[in-house]
Amino acid sequence: MNYNIQTNFFNVKEVSVFLKLSALTVYKYISEKKIKAIQFGGRYLIDKSSLNKFVKERKLSKSST
Repeated sequence: MNYNIQTNFFNVKEVSVFLKLSALTVYKYISEKKIKAIQFGGRYLIDKSSLNKFVKERKLSKSST
């Protein structure tokens, strides 16, 4: 039996690798509500759409300066 589970959630470590930031910076962004996350089982999970929104907002603010 094969299970193919595709998730739309990432943990802090995965986000830090993707954004090339430290995990502490990702936690800081979560606490400042710059990245929306849910706490599940003592861990933070970041929704794919929230991560895309965060990146898109940063791209827009850099290009407008």
